[in-house]
Amino acid sequence: MIPLTDENLVEELTKYGNENRETLVVMKTPKGVMTIQLYENTPLHRANFIRLIKNGFYNGTEFYRVINHFMIQGGDSDGFERQYVKQKMGTYTLPAEFRKENIHKKGALSMAREYENNPEKRSVAFEFFIIQGTRYTAGELLGAEQQYHLFISPVHQEIYKTQGGTPHLDGQHTVFGQVIEGLEVIDSLAAVTVDEGNWPIEKMSIDLEIRD
Repeated sequence: MIPLTDENLVEELTKYGNENRETLVVMKTPKGVMTIQLYENTPLHRANFIRLIKNGFYNGTEFYRVINHFMIQGGDSDGFERQYVKQKMGTYTLPAEFRKENIHKKGALSMAREYENNPEKRSVAFEFFIIQGTRYTAGELLGAEQQYHLFISPVHQEIYKTQGGTPHLDGQHTVFGQVIEGLEVIDSLAAVTVDEGNWPIEKMSIDLEIRD
């Protein structure tokens, strides 16, 4: 397997994605199981996620940043045993794949990124987060549009009012999937007791596998 770099990743992930077409994954956690549909309109992020899962990268990682009514984040580790796997995968970031239809509604799977010295809003290679968010009123959505210089379409406004989410992240992080089964698991994970750094007191381990 060729380690990925910023120079070769588009070619290599495009090839990998064409050879590995899976879009359905299962995430097992201490609070339950979630089924996630990966978006085909974010091909590099989908291929990267599938590649990492198939190489066992995420198994044994955990959620290490949990903020109730916002999101749960995990997928990376600085542990010694993870360093070898990370070297095998490569050192790289992913080009942003923003799509207007992919929004940060409840259950959205999105990739983390650095905010400093990252004008292209490229995603990190490994860390992801899943949105819990909150439901918004029409007035709150108007305020979010003004504060964050957004345009939230009527269709998306209805989603944020009924399903909830975090609209201020739209256009800031690449959404590349959606939890389609087990939304209640997000609520259970988001409600765990955390320390001052938002790290769960009890380990919230992650196991990911391909369904289809």
